[in-house]
Amino acid sequence: MPVLNIEVPEEICHCYQTIDILKQTICEDFVASEYQKANISIRQGAKMLGLTYEEFMVDFLGNRQISFINGTPQELEMELQQENAWLDKALGNRI
Repeated sequence: MPVLNIEVPEEICHCYQTIDILKQTICEDFVASEYQKANISIRQGAKMLGLTYEEFMVDFLGNRQISFINGTPQELEMELQQENAWLDKALGNRI
């Protein structure tokens, strides 16, 4: 795994009790950002942070108010139409 060394201003370091807490915060923020940009999946993010799939979705993303549904409005609309068509067929148009 590549190692990245960064310089963090003293003013920011003082906001954290330990360097390990600062490192964890930086890592979590990076994973959240990459997930929102669709560069990593839920499973990849969970693995990077040592969380289960469910912990990543519910706790990690939920606490940050980040949606676990990634898609453009057009993709989500198409998915909704597909779900509605499936429901109509499954219920025999008895809605």
